[in-house]
Parts: sequence; C-alpha cells; structure tokens
Amino acid sequence: MALPPQLQLDSINASLDTLSGNMESTLLGKDDLPLAVSGYMAFRLKNFHYSERSPWVQNDYARTSVDALLNVNIVAMPNSYITLFTNLMLPYDLTGLYTNSLGKQPTGVPTEDERVLFDHSTDFYSSTINEELNVGVDIRAGVFGAYVTAGGVIWANTSPLSMWERETNPRFVWQYELFEDEKTVSTYYKEKSFKPVKEGGRAFWTNRSFGGVYANVYQLPFDMHAQFLVSQPADMDPGTRDGLRMYGGQPGELEMSGSYDYRGSVYAARLAKDKIAENLTVGLNYMGVVFDDAIIYEPEFRNQWVSNGSVPLLLNTHVGTVDVRGNITPKFYLMADVAVSVTDSSVFYRSEDVAGYDEKDASKSSGYSSDTYESSRNDPQVGVYVKAQSKYIEGWPMTLEAIYLPAEFYSPYSLSNPSRFPSWRKGEAYLNGGSLRYGPNMAGLNFKLEPTFNRGYFDVQYGQHRQLEKTKDVIVFNYRLNGRNMWESTNSWTKHKPLFIADSGNASGPHYVARAGANKTTKGGVKQYRQTGGLFGGTWELWESFVAFDNAKQALDDEVPTHAKWSSYFSFMGGYDIGHWFGTDRNIMMTGYFALSGISTTIAPIAYSEKQKDMLMTSFYGQLEPAVAVTPSFHMVGILGMETFRSEKAYLQEEYSSSVSDMPLNLYAYKKAPINYLETAIGLGFDWDLAARVGLHVRYKYMTHSDETAPINDFHFHYISAETKAWF
Repeated sequence: MALPPQLQLDSINASLDTLSGNMESTLLGKDDLPLAVSGYMAFRLKNFHYSERSPWVQNDYARTSVDALLNVNIVAMPNSYITLFTNLMLPYDLTGLYTNSLGKQPTGVPTEDERVLFDHSTDFYSSTINEELNVGVDIRAGVFGAYVTAGGVIWANTSPLSMWERETNPRFVWQYELFEDEKTVSTYYKEKSFKPVKEGGRAFWTNRSFGGVYANVYQLPFDMHAQFLVSQPADMDPGTRDGLRMYGGQPGELEMSGSYDYRGSVYAARLAKDKIAENLTVGLNYMGVVFDDAIIYEPEFRNQWVSNGSVPLLLNTHVGTVDVRGNITPKFYLMADVAVSVTDSSVFYRSEDVAGYDEKDASKSSGYSSDTYESSRNDPQVGVYVKAQSKYIEGWPMTLEAIYLPAEFYSPYSLSNPSRFPSWRKGEAYLNGGSLRYGPNMAGLNFKLEPTFNRGYFDVQYGQHRQLEKTKDVIVFNYRLNGRNMWESTNSWTKHKPLFIADSGNASGPHYVARAGANKTTKGGVKQYRQTGGLFGGTWELWESFVAFDNAKQALDDEVPTHAKWSSYFSFMGGYDIGHWFGTDRNIMMTGYFALSGISTTIAPIAYSEKQKDMLMTSFYGQLEPAVAVTPSFHMVGILGMETFRSEKAYLQEEYSSSVSDMPLNLYAYKKAPINYLETAIGLGFDWDLAARVGLHVRYKYMTHSDETAPINDFHFHYISAETKAWF
C-alpha cells in the first residue's frame, strides 16, 4: 500500500543527506565524470579518373573508394588518482566487391571477382593514422604522475636527433587532413589561412608513430620527467615490412602498427629536468634498434642479398643525445641537440659445415647461417642541431636553424631521416634538402622571417646546405603540388610505404619511362640499395630519382659522377584579407606560396635556371589559394598551382635488337633526355558545418603532368574527395 503523499515527502527529505553523499561519491571533482566517451565518425569518398593516360597508371585509369571510420575514446576514472583509457579505431570498407577488373581498369577485359583496395585508413594491418586499439592507465599521486599505454599506434617524441619529425612545407586550407582536430569551419580557415601550420599541432606535428608499449612519467620529484618505449621496427632497414616481408602485396600505412614479428626491437628512453634557470629543460635520450641474427633464416631477407651475389648485411643502431630547450629570455627561445650514433654491422658468411655449401656459387643461399658472421662497429658519429627563435623586433619573429650531420650519422626516427628508410646509405641528394628535409652528410643554415600585420602576414625562408663528403650524383625529388594525389591514385598506395615502385602495374609490362639511375643492370637486390631511377612512393608523397650523368657513355658504363653537392632554397609565402575591398566583414583571404630550389656542385645563392654553372637540377613551385567565408558556417577554397623540375643531365635508356651469328641480342643505348617537367593544378572545394559538431569537406582538383622529352609520361587526371565527420 502506498504511503500518503506527506509521508513520502517526509521520507525523501529525511534521506536527502544520504542521497547527496551517494551522488558526491561518484564525482571526482568539479568537472570530472566517472565515465566519458568521445570520438567521431567519418565517411569518405574518393574518385580518381585519368582523362589522358600514361602507361604507368595502366591499372588505375579510374577508381572509386568509399570508406568509413569510427573513433571511440573511452575514459574511466574510478577515483581521483587513477584514469583508465582506451582508443578504438574501427574502419569499414563500404565499397564492397566488384565483379571484375573493370572497376579499376575500365578498358580491360573482364576477369575474376576482385576485392577493392582497402583505401587510406582501412588496410589489413592498421586502421588509422590516429592512435588505434590502445589501452592505458594514468596514475597520479602527489609529486608522481605517469601513464602507460600499449597498442598498435602510439605517437611520441623525445628530441630532434633521437625521435622527431620535421618538414617545413606548410599545410594549407586546401588540404583537409584526416586527423584535423575538432573545430568549426570558421576557426579552421582562420588558423590555416592567416598562419599556415608548419610545425606542431595535430594537423602537422613532430611525433613519430610506433606500435608497442610506451610509458610517460610526466611528473617526478625535483621537476623531472621520463619516457620509455619498447616496440618493433616496422619500417626501417632490412628485416622489416619493407625488407623482411617486403609487404608482399600486403598494404600497410603506418611507420609502426605493432607487427610483433619479433625479428627486432626498438628501445627508447628519455630523462629530463625542467625549470633549470627557471625556463630551460635538459634531457638525456637514447634510441636503439636491434635485430635478431636469426633473421638470416628468413628467405625474404636473405634472398634479396644473395640473388644479387651479395653477402647479407644486418645493421643495428644506437643513438644517444643531450638536448636543451626553453626560453633563455622571454623573447628568445633555444632548442639544441647533440647526438652520437653508433652502427653495429653483422656480415653473414657461408659455412662449410652447412649442407649445400658451394664455394664457387655465391648465389646459393642455403649455406648462410646465423652463427657464421663477423661483427664490426663504426666510429661514433657526432651530429648537432640548433634552432633559435627571436622576437626582439616586435612583429618580426625570426628563426635560425643550423645542422651538422656526418655522412655515417644515422638516427632512424629523428628529423635526420627524411623518408623513413635509410636512404643515407645510398648517398642521395634531396631537392630542398636542409630547408624542408634533413639527412645525413649535411651541414648548413636555414633562416626564416615570419612577420604578421593587420589583415595578413608574409614569410620568407632561405637555406644553404652542403654535403660534407662526396657522394654519387643520385638526385631525388618529390612532387609537392600533385604528388600526394598521384601516389594515392595508384593501387600500390598506402600512407607509409617507402621504396615501393609507384607504377600501378608495379613495373610489369608498360610502365613509367624513367631517367637512368645507378646500378641499372642490377636485377633484384636489396631494396634499400636500389638506385635504378624512376618513381617511388613515400609518405604522402611521390618521389623520383635519377643520376646526373655528364654524357651518354657514363650512363652506358654506369660510371656515376661524384661531388659534394650544394642545396639552395628560397621561398616567399604571404596572405592578405581583401574582404574590406568589397565592403564586407567576411574574410576573403588570398594566399600565395612561391619557392625556388636547386642542387649544384658549387654554391649557388639562388637556383633560377638549370643552365647555371655547375647546376644539376632546379625547381619552381607556385601556389595560389583564395579562401572565402561565404557564411560563418560555409567557406570555399580554391587552388591554382604550378611546379616545374628541370635538369640538363638526365638520360633515357633505349633498347634495340641486333644480330650476331644469327643470334638476336638485346642491346641498350642511352640518349640525352633533359628533365623538363611541368605540373599544373586547379581546383575548388568547400567546408560546411552541417550542424553543431558535424562538417562536410569536399574537394575537386584537375591536374596535369607534361614531360617535354618523354611525352609518353604525360597525363591529365581528375580527383574528387568528400568527407563528412561527426564528433560526439
């Protein structure tokens, strides 16, 4: 029987104190909740269509992909001292099956059913470029605070020469990154239009990705903190995804995605002291990459050496650094890192005790044993990086960067490794080297002036860098204007897959007609040492390499010239809001970016022409980007760009048939084929806040590529992308 209303009210009033206590016991603080769930859902569509085709896209004339992603971050706080968290990234490929190969090659002959490519963040190994399938715990107690996380993708950094990422090529409004933070369209445009991101921030940060276990002890007594990492190498040196397994057709998009093949280990540690002289932090850092000698039993590792008649080589790396960072004065910031790298090498030999040993036939692999090798260690190599920023002149901030890295310096996860694979062992020279990407065998300065003013800004950057030792004149350059889209359009693409031939047919049958490289007659061999020229995939980029030969005879005889090369770079970027010209308070931001860069055998203050004395290659890059705030929740953006690459020292290989004693022979000759590439791009897009915390991002871009001396490489193609993202 129910109590009378008055008695019910009296009972409730009597228990108010108890109810209040029970409620308060579930709260950790003013703004805390015991359980929180957040994240986002994203749906993406991409379409590529080549209206003018080159043989290198023979399998990618047209392709459409649709995928989705659910990102869930769950945080549980049982009390005020412990926080439990997990990050779940769940990808979905919505494209399904297509009945035959016409889906990617519409002019071909119908064949068997095929599974569509896993696009971008949906592949067999890792689900996203964000943290993925991670779990962790954060523990706080007095002067101690730490969190430990384990999972497939962990982002971290320690110091510039031990664990760091760097590229100063700005990210514009046009490029809506898949991992943009939640923000309104208006905020997104103002941040990227008025000050394009060059370093730091989620859209472009200094972290590297790993899979394994990571501990960050962020608070210790005496203002100290520490970090520790244990992982597996999944994207560097032999014995990794690109060496041991060499992907084998298996897509994978991250540097690290927790492969756990137990053929190697990555160790990292940092111990740092804050508040030295009030504002400085000094840290001690270690990075080590150690491989299991038993990797010699892996055919994918061993055979790539012995197929070329080489002796297998395994390299282990150890790097120790001391870094300092912080404000010397309120207007002067300093970051410096001094590193020592040591590389251990294990050279495997054939054992006479192993069955099948044949001293006269080095191509046989059965005689190699993990117990039959020699070890050696190179002399310690000292590298230095310094970054100083001054704001003493009001409104005119200046940055000076200095680098010194010996030829044998190697720190695989630092800013000294430009492309996530050990290209330094080849001695290649990178266009824009030093100013946009660092690499070993380099010393130089980089200066930036970045003033802001009412309604706009401009940046000037100038760099000069030189190789310390002579190396082969192997030149590598990346396509900045259209490279990301060109790379994405191939069926070989995933975000992180360096060393992969970019031809959509993987160079089988018709393929890209490449300028001659080094070691042209080599078949097979170790991926990391191949320099055959042509297109290769990188990270969000497409790279091309060639050798700057002096004449055709050098190309025929594979006599590669050697020089200590100079890299010069000059860029200007500026933006101005012209909305007031039209009597509106809406932002109409006009942004322009222009750069000249070159590689030469003597110093060249400005690289303006490939015909300059001792010039090996030059490049011009220009991009205009208007951004218009149509309404506070609907913004439009356009792109108009041009990029050129020029070199007088490139050669093409020609094949012809001859007959000797009625036996046909395939002979090769080389002809001069100067590089004179012209890339163009024009596009239009918009970003729209459909509702609170829901956005739609659409881009259309039309791109062309012209190769004056090898027009077979010319192509035109269309790119359409649409993404909707809902935050919760």
